[in-house]
Amino acid sequence: MTMHPLPGRCLPFSLIVPALLAVAVAPRLGAQDAVIRGTVRSQAGSPLGGVLLECGSEPRSTRSDTAGRFVLAVPAGKASILRLSLARFGDETVAIAAQAPGAQRVVTLTLRPVYQLDALSVVATAARPLLNTQDATTGGAVEAAEIAALPTDARNPLALLYNIPGVAQATSYFGDAPPLSFNGANSLSTQYLLDGLDNNEGFLGGQRVDFPLAGLERIGALVNGYSAEYGRSTAGVVNLQSKAGSDTHRAELFAWYRPGRPFDARNKVPFGGVPEAVARQQEGFRRVQLGAGWSGPLSRGRTFGSAAMEYSNENEDRIGSTALAQFLGTERRETVKLFGRVDHGWSAGQTTTLRVAVSDVSRAGEGSGVLTPEADITTRRIGTLTALTHRSTFRSGRASNTASVQLGTFRWFFPPTRSDFTVPQVTVVTPALATEAIVGSSNFVFDETEHQLQLRDVAELELGRHTLRIGADALRSAFRLSAASTNPNGSYVVYDDGNIPTPQGRPLSITDIPANVRVGSYTVDAGPQQVNLTQGVLGAFVEDRWRLSPRLLLTLGVRWDYDDVTSRGESSPDLNNFQPRLSFNWLRSATSVVRGSAGSYVGKFPYAVYSDAVQLGPDGNAVVTFAGSDAPGFRRGATQSQLQQTRSQLPPTEQFRTFALGLEQPISYQATLGIQQQLGDDWVLSVDGVVSATRHLPRNVDLNASTRRIGAGDVTDQPCASAFSCPADASRPVQPVAGGYRRLSATESGGQADYVALYTSVRRRLSHAWTVDANWVWSRARTDAEDINFAASQGNCFSSDRVDAVTGQACTSQEYAAANNDRRHKVTLRSVYTLGNAARFGIIADYQSGLPVNRLAGASSLAGNSQYDLLGIGPVRGNAFIGDANRFFGVERNGERLPGFFNLSASATWFLAVGGDLVELRVDGFNLLNRTEYSGFASGIGGGGSRTQYGRPGEPVRLFSPGPPRQLQFSARWAL
Repeated sequence: MTMHPLPGRCLPFSLIVPALLAVAVAPRLGAQDAVIRGTVRSQAGSPLGGVLLECGSEPRSTRSDTAGRFVLAVPAGKASILRLSLARFGDETVAIAAQAPGAQRVVTLTLRPVYQLDALSVVATAARPLLNTQDATTGGAVEAAEIAALPTDARNPLALLYNIPGVAQATSYFGDAPPLSFNGANSLSTQYLLDGLDNNEGFLGGQRVDFPLAGLERIGALVNGYSAEYGRSTAGVVNLQSKAGSDTHRAELFAWYRPGRPFDARNKVPFGGVPEAVARQQEGFRRVQLGAGWSGPLSRGRTFGSAAMEYSNENEDRIGSTALAQFLGTERRETVKLFGRVDHGWSAGQTTTLRVAVSDVSRAGEGSGVLTPEADITTRRIGTLTALTHRSTFRSGRASNTASVQLGTFRWFFPPTRSDFTVPQVTVVTPALATEAIVGSSNFVFDETEHQLQLRDVAELELGRHTLRIGADALRSAFRLSAASTNPNGSYVVYDDGNIPTPQGRPLSITDIPANVRVGSYTVDAGPQQVNLTQGVLGAFVEDRWRLSPRLLLTLGVRWDYDDVTSRGESSPDLNNFQPRLSFNWLRSATSVVRGSAGSYVGKFPYAVYSDAVQLGPDGNAVVTFAGSDAPGFRRGATQSQLQQTRSQLPPTEQFRTFALGLEQPISYQATLGIQQQLGDDWVLSVDGVVSATRHLPRNVDLNASTRRIGAGDVTDQPCASAFSCPADASRPVQPVAGGYRRLSATESGGQADYVALYTSVRRRLSHAWTVDANWVWSRARTDAEDINFAASQGNCFSSDRVDAVTGQACTSQEYAAANNDRRHKVTLRSVYTLGNAARFGIIADYQSGLPVNRLAGASSLAGNSQYDLLGIGPVRGNAFIGDANRFFGVERNGERLPGFFNLSASATWFLAVGGDLVELRVDGFNLLNRTEYSGFASGIGGGGSRTQYGRPGEPVRLFSPGPPRQLQFSARWAL
């Protein structure tokens, strides 16, 4: 780690150096001389010092200073050639027009690097320049120095990307949902890479391997306008860069501790507005994190290694959110993250890298509120990545090839924490349908494994002012899924009519439920399925980086992607996904860059789109509910094997047809235009306008939708009379019958999303004692396809044309509205200040407009919420994930807003020299102002927590599930 002294008070360096150079040159100027002055930068934008500049047949020469600036006297009155040279960079020549005696000309020049691939250059870290002169990509990166200094709760690297323009915390639909939303899009669209190779779990999305913070060199986010090399996302790409070894040995040991009480604050308001719930707020939290890191030479100058490991163990008391909550529960979490890397240089042009990463995340539920410990589940996510990459150079560094092979595995499953599946799950409700307790066993059977192979090759060739890149990769994943969705012994809803005893000193148990209890419903899967399928993805690109002049760079590329999910079921292969991309970067002056881009970006499908369609098809799972008069006696419901013999007599269900309307891969059309202006030597201001139009997004349609539409008089709940009869059955094209379907669902790609934004950022360079990165994003995101499970609240009424997407009939509602992840304003600031060799301080400030509120038809009270089925269509599977259902006539989706979000976090580190080692003592604080937040954070709650409200606009908004209050974290690090 490099310590920096405090900057002194002096005249701006940018004014002194040119003045001194001019004075030095002046005595040599003759009557026939002119002056050339300017700046030399690398192609990436970094100033280059030590560049030799020669001009004229009798060469006059000088060298650029450390800031890349130079002043050179040249003969006046005639044209000349300016020659530039620097080791590891290609020579450059620039024609200089004739100038009058004594005239001055300002020029800005760039040098192209010679491609180096010896072992030392592979492991070297490239600094991020203040000005970007090589592309038009929006987004940004968090560098190693910031990763080490900024406050990070639980050492979560992805949380640092919330500070990047265009990136925000995603509204979650399930507990393990990916946390990052790009351009207001669903977080499933975000792609994750590790060292340029795939790091996505294929079933739904998100990271396959949770990477240890100690093993990271840089965290990058590509938001808009990025190279044709990157694909499979209509939104953006996250690229984690692992830390490589070097010729210097470095090692660290660290321990982080969050003690919880008494250091953590309490939320200041009752949950859900229920005073009785105050006593059930979170009482306990504890986290211990231990880890180590190492990097250094295995053979100096030739072989380098690095490794990191992190282990965390935490307990958290779960929050009881209503007055009916019986007790506080606990969740026990354990996480192991491992990383190792070896780089070996075989020769000056041949280098091989082996990289291994593993993570194991476990969350064991011990009940909460009404969910008893015996009915809770454990979540396990185990991922591995093993990659081998070989890099070669040819033609004296003017050509290269990088070939990679990677094997990835992933397992995601939910075993019961305490029980097994030999007993059913039982939900106990009051006669008014308020839930009192959930007992028995868990009710979620899901066990998914994935094995993936990726092959990738990228070649680069320099031809004069053109740099040609050609690449291709292929991924094939094999999935195995055991998912019956429900307990094999079924699940019951029973009424507490005063005949269920209240146990003393322990939670209610299934053994307390009397045999003669009144049963409201019984749900069971009559046809559990094992689904073993594959998914293949291909991609290829060609790109030309054309340096038209030392100041103007054009990047022209085209990419092609193919996802073979589009060839399955009733769909045809989508083979026309060609994506032209064009960007320019113009170094307008030594301190100003104008840049822009236009192009298309094709995404891929989560495998769940295919798996769900097969698993829930006519021959797939048959989850049926027997309610009302059809409900059996307690624990006397028919078993799976019994029901399979009488499948033709079962109640109608929701069935899927596999892509009955065909599939096209989602595609976004994006354009950007912006300017960067360097202010002095240390600051840069950037402004970028962004427009994105995304089409062919996946969503669910009902091929047997009710033709009824909600009118002004539809204000009451229309429940189904029984499992065999619902009010809307008669208005469906095919009336439901026993053994058939009620809702006939299919995934189709008719969704759209539109995004417009202005990104403004101010940054102070990283190489000084004080660094600053501040961003303001002013944006608007709208869509009618929030998720793969998203369905219209009535019929298939999605878009603003107010016609049914399948039948073309008139609609009385629409889904096209503010996206769930829409933020009108998002302002972030991150800063690191180093006080000599004594201390270091980091700060993150994050402000966001409140998330949209979706008003559903129903009623809300302190005792709970009631959701209305205004059309009597019966249950829709996807609504449990995204919280979309009927709305009252004329009520817009997402038409209101939750309160805004502001979070201030900081870290303070003190350095102690112990012998030849360094000891760091540190404290991190999160939500230092102790604000109670109901928006702007990922809750993992289906429907979005407080984002789902009941009634009409203007009725009370009941806020619950707030974000964490003020928290403190303590740590120590020993750097050897």
